[in-house]
Amino acid sequence: MPAPVMPGSVRAAQIVIWVLAGLMLLVVLVWGFGSGSEQAGRLIGANLMGWVLFGLSFRYPTAGNGVRIASIVLASLQIAMSLGGLSQGNGGGGFPLIGAIVVVILLNQGSAAQWFKRPRTMGDPYGR
Repeated sequence: MPAPVMPGSVRAAQIVIWVLAGLMLLVVLVWGFGSGSEQAGRLIGANLMGWVLFGLSFRYPTAGNGVRIASIVLASLQIAMSLGGLSQGNGGGGFPLIGAIVVVILLNQGSAAQWFKRPRTMGDPYGR
C-alpha cells in the first residue's frame, strides 16, 4: 500500500505559513532598523500567533486532527490580532491578516480534515 500523500490544500496552507513567516521576519528587521526596537517589538507582538503557527506547521505531515484545529484557532486569533494592529496603525498587519484568512480557508476544506483524521499505524517499536 503506498504512503498517503498530503493534499494540496494542506501543503498550500503550510507554504503560505512559511512564506508569511519569512516576510514578517524581513518586515520586522527592516522596521526595527528604520523605526527602532520598540516598533519592531510591537510588530512581533501583533503577529505572535503567526509565529506559533509557523512552528506548528512543521507537524502537518504526521500530526492528527488536534494540530489542524489548533492551527485554525491560531490563525483565527492572528486575524483578530492583525485587525487590532491595523487599527492602531501598525503597518505590518496586512500580510498576516490575508495569510491567516487563507490558512483558515485551506484547513477547513474536506481534504484537509481527511488528511489529519486519517488512520495511522503504530509500526514495530523494534524496527523490524
